[in-house]
Amino acid sequence: MYEKNITSIYNFFAFSNIILYMENSKIVFFDGVCNFCNVTVDFVWKHNKSRSLYYVSLQSDVAKEKLLKRGVNDIKLRTIYYDDGYSVYHKSQAIFMILTNLDGIFYPLLAKIALIIPRIISDYLYDIISKNRYSIMGKRDSCRIPSIEEEEYFLD
Repeated sequence: MYEKNITSIYNFFAFSNIILYMENSKIVFFDGVCNFCNVTVDFVWKHNKSRSLYYVSLQSDVAKEKLLKRGVNDIKLRTIYYDDGYSVYHKSQAIFMILTNLDGIFYPLLAKIALIIPRIISDYLYDIISKNRYSIMGKRDSCRIPSIEEEEYFLD
């Protein structure tokens, strides 16, 4: 009886930690049908070997639920969002914060330098690219299907 109670308590706390971990995970929210966005996610995946990032398509119910819970009421498909577990960043600031999670010294350093650029300028450049993202690289008929290796990191 005593062993069963200890096991139940252990399982409860183990499960609670998983939920807490998922709530405080670093999540990249992206347009799942945009080829440009998917190439960007592929780049981030390749350069984040620590696997500290999770990914969610903006078209998914998971994105709507998580972003709404974090105070983002008007989700725009043209916008990339990054939730570090404490704050939600969007547009250029999201890109810069994502870069801080990549391997090596170059990308995090680039992010620190880019954060010096006034946000009005970096977001203006972001808006030009996001407005033309489908004409730059096209659009898929449906959201990407993650590979077996990626599966646990794509939450939708």
